[in-house]
Amino acid sequence: MSSELERRLESLLAEAPEPDAGAGEEALHRALRALQPSAPSHRGLRTAVLVFAIAAVLLAIAAGSLAAAGALHVSFGQRTKHRPVTTTQLLRPKGANGIAAIVDGRLAVAIKGGFRVEGLTASAVALSPHALYFAAGLGHSLVAMAPGGRTAWSHPTGGEVVAIAWAPDGFRIAYVVRHGRRFALRAIYGDGTHDALIDRSVRPVRPSWRADNLAFAYVGAGGHAVVYDVGHEKHSVSGAAAPITHVSFAPVGKALAVATPGSVVLNGKRVATGEVEALGWRQDGRLEAAFENGVTPPLVRMFERNGRQLGGFRVPGRVLTVSSGFVMTRTPNRIIAGWQQQANARSVLSVGPEASIRDLQLG
Repeated sequence: MSSELERRLESLLAEAPEPDAGAGEEALHRALRALQPSAPSHRGLRTAVLVFAIAAVLLAIAAGSLAAAGALHVSFGQRTKHRPVTTTQLLRPKGANGIAAIVDGRLAVAIKGGFRVEGLTASAVALSPHALYFAAGLGHSLVAMAPGGRTAWSHPTGGEVVAIAWAPDGFRIAYVVRHGRRFALRAIYGDGTHDALIDRSVRPVRPSWRADNLAFAYVGAGGHAVVYDVGHEKHSVSGAAAPITHVSFAPVGKALAVATPGSVVLNGKRVATGEVEALGWRQDGRLEAAFENGVTPPLVRMFERNGRQLGGFRVPGRVLTVSSGFVMTRTPNRIIAGWQQQANARSVLSVGPEASIRDLQLG
């Protein structure tokens, strides 16, 4: 199935519109105009300006080339400050196709086959099915990239992208954009076309697609879970108590699990109480929820689709994500990943105790 999905994804992305052929040339002209010296009075100053101009022009040419390839949306005159990056090399866990995260505002991606991206300033990231591609929020653009420099596209968003979710078939992406103090939900085709506004006021929570690709769940501005039917363009509000902190559709069927600050609700039925750190599904159809009680190590509980609890196990550190039986936890100086009860745990990322981790995802 993965080969068929890859073939269809490549075919879809190959239809993406070509970027402006003059992007690199325009970037170069802008850089040259900006670098014109104003009446230099000393030979040393002229030399320094010339050296700086050459370096800046080379940088502009590189940026223009990336823009022409669809990998970067070029923007001049914007500067963003970030804390020093504390991450070391990101390691892809054995058995996973890829791993992606935002560490201190910087992109970190490692995909099967040796492809990796690290250090690029980004606001959000998500892997496509089987980690064949990844999408990231770069500046005020949503950018899709393919390992090995294959087809990619860039779509201007008019704001910072804060959450991204690929559909299971890879042909649509739901994403949340910040506009001032508000957040808007949008959806776009996997080739970067047909961008559409879904909800002009939502909360910055990653959406979750239903297994049939025909709907996805998100958190509305009022804190309630909302399911959007793509085919009929209809919204339906979940009856679960607000505010919702996590939404997660089952990998098969239509079961929807949501979490509030103090409970887990499955198909409208409360199945557990406690402080929820992470929520996800195993491929066998069982729900996993990680709870933090502040005294003992976090407890990961498992549930049948009918809500019956199946037991659980404790893990070290703070749980960052649970997915398909894979648990990632954070200790004071590293992130540990392992299947089920950490039997195969290994460090996948070393970070400082104050490092900010977002969008940690396995593919």
